[in-house]
Amino acid sequence: MKRVLLFFVFILSIFLSSSVSHAKETGNQDTLEVKQATSAAIIEYNLAYPGILPDHPLYKLKVFRDKISAALISDPNKKIDFYLLQTDKGILASAMLVDKGKVDLAMETALKAEHNYTLISKEVEKISLTDDFSKKLHTASLKHQEVLSSLAKRVSKEQAKTFLTVSDFSKRNWQTIEEYKAKL
Repeated sequence: MKRVLLFFVFILSIFLSSSVSHAKETGNQDTLEVKQATSAAIIEYNLAYPGILPDHPLYKLKVFRDKISAALISDPNKKIDFYLLQTDKGILASAMLVDKGKVDLAMETALKAEHNYTLISKEVEKISLTDDFSKKLHTASLKHQEVLSSLAKRVSKEQAKTFLTVSDFSKRNWQTIEEYKAKL
């Protein structure tokens, strides 16, 4: 009985300790400044610090917590913010994993991160997209493409294909949002 109670207290503490941080941006952000492949300009956008990386033993608990958090968010605006935060964390985590020499895990992380941006493009249809919010999503997309392009330059040609493919997904996701915005 004590073990069951201890388990529930542990799980509850995991959810309560992090539920507030997903609904808003925090001041604990790192800027990853790299040059974009097509231009010398650096996109001014801060990627959120990912915290636990996918190579950490407790990472699966973090993923579980994040999936539950996403399921509990009903407001489309907050859900978009949550998915954008997850995307930003995943893209920066990919860069950090490449720095650690774990390129295969970085490729997988980048694909999963961009999937969150795909979920944003589906959630956008549920809201009226303001110009400021649209600009924020566009800037984020450009920053993701910039980081992914820089990662592609730092790995082998075969591995670079994955990062360039993810960058292309980012472009397509933004085009989907733009097409929806044009319909309004």
